[in-house]
Amino acid sequence: MTKRFLLPLLVVLPATSASAQTLTQALALAYRSNPTLLGEQANQRSVTENSAQTRSGWRPTVSVNMDANYQQGPYTDAFALGTYTSNYAEGYVTARQTLYSFGHVANQVRAADARSRAEGHALRLTESQVFTNAITAYMNVLRDRNVLEVRRADLDMLTRQVQLTTSRYNLGGQPTEQVTRTDVEQAETRRRSAEVALTQARATLAASEALFRAVIGVEPQNLTMPDGLPGMPPSVGQAVTAAIAANPQLARMRETKDATAADIDTARSQWGPQIQVQGTFGTIGPASPFRGREYGEQLAGTVSLVQPIYNGDLYNSQIRQARAKDEQARQNVELAHRTALQDVVTNWRAVENGLQAIRAGMAEVQSGETALKGYQLEYGYGLRSTTDVLYADQNLRTAQVELAGSRHDTIVAEATLLAAMGRLQARDLLPDEHHYDADANLQRARARGWEPLQAPISALDKAGW
Repeated sequence: MTKRFLLPLLVVLPATSASAQTLTQALALAYRSNPTLLGEQANQRSVTENSAQTRSGWRPTVSVNMDANYQQGPYTDAFALGTYTSNYAEGYVTARQTLYSFGHVANQVRAADARSRAEGHALRLTESQVFTNAITAYMNVLRDRNVLEVRRADLDMLTRQVQLTTSRYNLGGQPTEQVTRTDVEQAETRRRSAEVALTQARATLAASEALFRAVIGVEPQNLTMPDGLPGMPPSVGQAVTAAIAANPQLARMRETKDATAADIDTARSQWGPQIQVQGTFGTIGPASPFRGREYGEQLAGTVSLVQPIYNGDLYNSQIRQARAKDEQARQNVELAHRTALQDVVTNWRAVENGLQAIRAGMAEVQSGETALKGYQLEYGYGLRSTTDVLYADQNLRTAQVELAGSRHDTIVAEATLLAAMGRLQARDLLPDEHHYDADANLQRARARGWEPLQAPISALDKAGW
């Protein structure tokens, strides 16, 4: 894409390079402090713990139990058979290990990992949304400050025009230089309208500065007009290809589809056999009075195989439910695919149109300035009317405001296009910043609590799936 017509506006705020607040600096501040983004990062760490929790099904569980019991009572209500006494205390350690779950744990792990990856893409989506909001807020302030300066310049010019018109009306003069009361009132009306426009511009700027503070976290200082955003593709075809490969929402829906497919297998695996082994070791003896020499060891081991036969159609219902959700996920993938393509094409055209509007707007402003100066000069010689001067001024101010809007809209369209392509990320915009690594958090969650038996048991559990 041909660049770039984003030079400063003809009416700009004064700024020094030492105090300039660039777009990159503003994005870095938002990346470090925006609560929406930081909250989503915390949520991503939370979701990845599901990957660790599901893996616990392949690992042993060990518990310590201690019981004490003393009871004395009759064998019958009539005490005919005497009384009995129960008096014991025991302590034991129990270890349980699932040897085979017919893929139930394996499929739960597949689903959890897919959802953890989906959450990583959700974080990318939030990141791009925060950057889009930050860029929009930055450009809003730039646009509205320039519009405010346009309105101030307009009011100053119209005030001088009212004074000049009033003086000529009061002094009279040659017939070609005379103005009427209508000319005075016309100029005064335009001046009043300029005051209203200036008031509205101040209110709009205040709202934009408030949005800037909310998104970026600091007061806007001397902002500088960016030349453009990095990573813009040379053609719409390449933009579409990049979006299909890296659009955050599309990638999120694909991972969610993988998770729902694993949910179907999780539901199906409930019909299979499960094999568990359990071992118990402890000691038992009288609770009262306590006599340590009377305590003896107890040791037990159990291997159990459970095969479901009938459960009131519960498992079958869960399978049907999982398949319906999988179909929903498939449709969500298609929706995300179509939306990504729509966003790319729409914003590509918006950027192209914006660049054309900037070219035309710059020429229009230049012509408008020349026309206004000429009309003002000719007005002094009686060759132009008050209406001509006011009309030329109105055309110039409209062109300046539209040029400010075109520059704003073009940068925002670039941001939206890059977001749809998956390129509005910290690694693209802030290469020197320390980046949050969602993949590393997932890998750490998957490795926590690893046990030596996990590898062979997980391999056996995955067999056939």
